[in-house]
Amino acid sequence: MKFQVVFGLILLILVVVGILVGAPYLINLIKENQFLSFSGTGTNQGFSLTERPLTYVPSAPSAVSQPAVSVAPGESLFKGRVAISSVSRFGSQQISLRAAYGAEPVDITGWRIKSEKRGETVIGRGIGLPHFEGASDVLLGGSETAEIYTGLSPLGSSFRVNDCFGWLSNLYNLGYSLSYCPRIQLAELGGLDSACQELILNTSCRAPAADVLNNYSAQCRNWVDQNLNYGACVNKYKTGANFYKGWRIYTGNNNQIYDPVHDKVELRDQAGLLVDKYEY
Repeated sequence: MKFQVVFGLILLILVVVGILVGAPYLINLIKENQFLSFSGTGTNQGFSLTERPLTYVPSAPSAVSQPAVSVAPGESLFKGRVAISSVSRFGSQQISLRAAYGAEPVDITGWRIKSEKRGETVIGRGIGLPHFEGASDVLLGGSETAEIYTGLSPLGSSFRVNDCFGWLSNLYNLGYSLSYCPRIQLAELGGLDSACQELILNTSCRAPAADVLNNYSAQCRNWVDQNLNYGACVNKYKTGANFYKGWRIYTGNNNQIYDPVHDKVELRDQAGLLVDKYEY
């Protein structure tokens, strides 16, 4: 009986020693995640569980779907993004370019119109917003056109047409094709007398003459002075989706760009690679 008591005490002491020695090691294993493996986030039985950080791989940015274009050696990566839409063979020479629908703007300054019979014509810089900006590279946006003409520009430089060009048409004799002009709406004329409203509503991109305005109130004359001009029109409409109407690009001389009877006209990028061709 005495032996059993002594043996029990010895066994109890060994168990206590084992616990004291082994517990720190066991806890350390749990902390280092070598003994147990957890997944997910949350709290379980007193242990704070955190998920391992994942490497985030961003997906490709969404873009307007474009038809796949096969690019052969010697062809430009811009193939399919800008094309020659027409070549005028009668009257004044004119080549029309068009950017693909939804495409990102393409810088076509330095591109060349190459004629098999007349040599090359280099596309220069232009004014994106006349009277507001200086000359810069020509950026052709999605679905936008660029009309290339021989001769001198009436504005002294190639330019981008906008919805307020009717006001400039009177100054530069641009002709009917550039007489864009947003109409004034009656709702914009609140506070003006009916005679003044009638005068303004019958005005189209040209302010009434001074001798006519003298017959109207000072309030009317002030409104006309502040609102019926190119600058006011641009500030009001320039953020609109359809404000810009395409580019007019001029060669600066009267040399023929291509042969009007028969020719092969190529559009080449800054590196001289083929973007598009038009043969007739």
